[in-house]
Amino acid sequence: MAEKKSEHVILVVEDDEDDYFLISSTLKSTEFDCDVHWVKNGEEAMSYLLRQNEWQDPKKSPVPCLIFLDINLPKKNGLEVLQEMQQNPALKNLLTVVLTSSKSKENIITAYDFGANSYIQKPSQINQFTKGLQLIMKYWFQLVEYPFRAVRN
Repeated sequence: MAEKKSEHVILVVEDDEDDYFLISSTLKSTEFDCDVHWVKNGEEAMSYLLRQNEWQDPKKSPVPCLIFLDINLPKKNGLEVLQEMQQNPALKNLLTVVLTSSKSKENIITAYDFGANSYIQKPSQINQFTKGLQLIMKYWFQLVEYPFRAVRN
């Protein structure tokens, strides 16, 4: 009898629809049962995580076990999101992978200072991008023991 796959809720914070589609389709093609949610800017990300505004329903905004966060976002950038998450005890231990085109050394340092678990530059080639995401999933969901903190039920 085949073992049932566990479900992994993933929040993608990405303003570029093409990048979101690539990330989402790659995640859904992995061996992991992924429930992918998408927000398009930093303010919406914080509303989702704090269950505010249109995200009040827990069914619409389940707690993510992994967040893919772009840096260059409208309204509130990814570094501001990380900083707010770090200051909130209910959010600071959520796994957050910065997935961005930014090569800025300052952004890299700041992202880790604000609690990012990984900082990955988006590869320019689709094949590298999909392989990289698959490796990230295996790393966080098969290899690493991490004290996932339930923000809310």
